[in-house]
Amino acid sequence: MTKLRSLVRRGDNGGLSPIGRRIAIVLAVLTPLLIAGVAVTALRAQADTTASGSTDAGTSASADAAAPSLPAAVVNLDQLVYVDGGSVTPAASDGSGTGTPVAAGKLLVSQLTDGTAGKGFSWTVTDADTAGAGLSSGEFATVVTIPKEFSAGYASIATSDPVQAGVQVQTNGASSYVTELLASALSANLQAAISEASTKQYVTGLLGGFTELNGKLGEAANGAGQLAAGANTLSDYQGQLATGVAGAAQGGAELNTIVQGLATGMRQIADGTTDLPVYADAIAVGSTGVTDGIGVLKQRLAEETAASYGVDAQQQQLESDIAALSAAVPGLTDDEIQARLADLQATAAGIRVQSFGVTLGLGLDALGVTALEGFSNQVSTGAGEFAQDLPLLTSTLGEVASGTEKIAAGTAGLATGLGDLSTAASGIAGGSTELATNTGKLASGLSEAAAAIPSYTTEQQDSISTVVATPVVTQQSDIDALPTPAAAIAAVAVPLALWIGAFAIYLLLTPFSRRELASTASTFRVVVASLVPAAVLALVQAAIVAVVLVAVGAHPVHVMGAIVFSAVMSLSFVMLHQGLVALFGQAGRLVSLALVVVQVAAAAVIIPNGLSSPFYTGLAQLLPLSHAITGMHALIGGGSAVVAGQEALVLVVFAALGLVLTLVAVTRARSRSVVVAAPGAVVPAVAA
Repeated sequence: MTKLRSLVRRGDNGGLSPIGRRIAIVLAVLTPLLIAGVAVTALRAQADTTASGSTDAGTSASADAAAPSLPAAVVNLDQLVYVDGGSVTPAASDGSGTGTPVAAGKLLVSQLTDGTAGKGFSWTVTDADTAGAGLSSGEFATVVTIPKEFSAGYASIATSDPVQAGVQVQTNGASSYVTELLASALSANLQAAISEASTKQYVTGLLGGFTELNGKLGEAANGAGQLAAGANTLSDYQGQLATGVAGAAQGGAELNTIVQGLATGMRQIADGTTDLPVYADAIAVGSTGVTDGIGVLKQRLAEETAASYGVDAQQQQLESDIAALSAAVPGLTDDEIQARLADLQATAAGIRVQSFGVTLGLGLDALGVTALEGFSNQVSTGAGEFAQDLPLLTSTLGEVASGTEKIAAGTAGLATGLGDLSTAASGIAGGSTELATNTGKLASGLSEAAAAIPSYTTEQQDSISTVVATPVVTQQSDIDALPTPAAAIAAVAVPLALWIGAFAIYLLLTPFSRRELASTASTFRVVVASLVPAAVLALVQAAIVAVVLVAVGAHPVHVMGAIVFSAVMSLSFVMLHQGLVALFGQAGRLVSLALVVVQVAAAAVIIPNGLSSPFYTGLAQLLPLSHAITGMHALIGGGSAVVAGQEALVLVVFAALGLVLTLVAVTRARSRSVVVAAPGAVVPAVAA
């Protein structure tokens, strides 16, 4: 306690030299200016921002020229696709394809570099390796990667199986928590911008589909109108058909009546002509007998005529012989006369015989005439009976002729009715054809309209609604992310708190006491002895910070590593403050205070690394707080323990630097004590 009380006493309040006093006054006066100057100059200058937005190497200018921009990279791995008839196909190796080309990746790059989607960032179009290296080194605050299937997903909204297009946004949590927030805002802005364009495209396509559907339904309506007109025409033809059928039926009925009458007449004719064959046979037989009798009679007449001519010739010969005999009688003897008379008598006998033959033939002829008369009577009887039946036949045939005329008239009417029926049937056939055609058109139009109206399953409805609501999804990742906001704040707040804690310790303690300066211990032992109380307080601070760290929910991934690193960090800061205060006194405290502001700016705690001035960015590697934040970030966020070990070594170097400063200060203080002592005595300049 005596040593602690001696350290609490101000051991650095001895008289300052005039130059030291002036320096302390100047630092005290300039401290507010230094803080304000660091705050103002920590932001990257506008000229520098404009330069960083040059597009010579694929980098675009910021959308807002009046504000600085975070450097960011965009990697376009997207592949060209073609949309044809609701299907999406990737382009060939030469970039060719069928349908409408879609290069959504280029559209996104254009929106980032030239539009408002990437506002606040200075974009560089590069490859994946360069972007990854730049993100790790802090050259880029974020990297946007457009995957190769981005266009396929973007264009799938026009298909029946849409998928969300993904964009990867990668940040480096080690750079700044503010950068993380800006990258998250970029993701939301990027997603909203692309989703707006995609949704607009979907709505445009949907409205176009409604327009096409309207046209198809219009065509279907026209087809329905034509169908109605065809149905009306068909109805007219059906009316005509009914009229024709009725007329044909009436004509058929009349024709049936007439045909029935004709059948009755024909029956009467049949009944009346039943005896005609008998009469005809009798007439035929009589006619044959008459004909045969006439033939025989003609033959007999010819024979009788010839015989008569022979009798006449013999009579003339007889007369000639008698005349010759008469003339010759005087000269003839009786015997000769007797002989001649005998000849005459023989001739006369021949004449008598021939005459008897003629007479007999005439008798036969009379018999033939009698037979002929009988046959003729038979013919006359048949003809009379036929004549008696002929009036009935004539009247019946007249009735049949009249019925036939009526049949002809009825047939004409029936033909007219059947003609009308045929015309109506033709009209019905044409109307039916037109009706079928228009029905086909209507069915086709309705089918096309139905085809134009998509049908989705429940899963497809959920998928489409999700894609339409969020067509583009940004997948944010961090190569060195912090688990929680509390952890992100703790990665910065713990080193800053321990630095301020070290500053507070040396507001209460002196870097060394006068008693120790006057002792015979070595300078190193004096420094170490003076450091022990401050180191104990520093370890207590580190322990308290660790407990509070867990209590507020900032659970480090590497718990033991974070505790050990906090102890190393606290000891390093205490040793560095001991050196500053020991060597520079009050001015050292002012330097520590100024370094807080400079280190906060250099460590990109408030201002992201990409927006910090290059001057402060360069100082980050030379200041302990930046290394402490980096190491703490790695241990809390689950980063590499090797990085934390490297940063711990750097803090050990700064601790050694503080030790060296303290050794120099103690050595100088002891030298001054020796100089002011009386000759021959070694007495400390001040009493304990």
